[in-house]
Amino acid sequence: MNARLIIADHRKPSSPWLVRQARTAMAEHRLFCFPYAGGSAQVFHGWSDLLPPSVEVVAIQAPGKGTRLLEAPCTSVDALCDGLMQAISPLLRDKPFSFFGHSNGALVAFELSCRLQARGLPQPQQLLLSASPAPWSREFERPFSSMTDLEFKDALKDLNGTPPAILDDKDLFELLLPGLRADFCMPESYRYGWPQKLMIPTHVFYGEYDEITESQILSWQDQVSEPLTFHKVAGGHFFIHSHVEELVAAISSRVTSARDLDVRPEMLRAQR
Repeated sequence: MNARLIIADHRKPSSPWLVRQARTAMAEHRLFCFPYAGGSAQVFHGWSDLLPPSVEVVAIQAPGKGTRLLEAPCTSVDALCDGLMQAISPLLRDKPFSFFGHSNGALVAFELSCRLQARGLPQPQQLLLSASPAPWSREFERPFSSMTDLEFKDALKDLNGTPPAILDDKDLFELLLPGLRADFCMPESYRYGWPQKLMIPTHVFYGEYDEITESQILSWQDQVSEPLTFHKVAGGHFFIHSHVEELVAAISSRVTSARDLDVRPEMLRAQR
């Protein structure tokens, strides 16, 4: 039996922003997980069972999501990161940590890393960006912010990431609509403005069948000083669900210092 000694950590203050999955006595590394637009901490449910006991999972629960559904959502990356900076500060010094973000979560994880670096605070050992173009490479042919509610719902259907049960339930969709709109509009107002490139080892996961282009993936290198590494997943934009075991295994490799999944930029084109 692979039993784990589960312990509670009463030394650290609780925060509604952070959902800490069961931590083991052997936890040596903390993995902060940032969900995609419209997602909550529930996206990462069960990840602690897929990761080694040495890794503690801390999932982000933003206002307007999950257990915080009735709170006003953050409407910009700046506002979201302001809240996160306060929430994660008590958890930055007692052990090494890494950031993983999927889609919108990658943008938030990147911006938060830039803030930590600029303020001279502890930084992630690994920045793991998943299913996201570099924000400065985005082009918005039809911004979500300009859509009517009906058009926005149709766009969500096309993206195939929102459960039909939500889209088909009028009352539930209206309840979730403010948070969904806030999330999807965030990238439109984001402007990168840091004078120094990010000096953190950065790894990019991308879906083989995602609509994000090779150029948008490689553009992350523009604002990261160390050479990026890459991992292609044989899925679409939501490979975080369809290929979760492969993804978590690769993340485990990164945060436990294994380097066998490294792919250099010149190898990216050969994979596609």
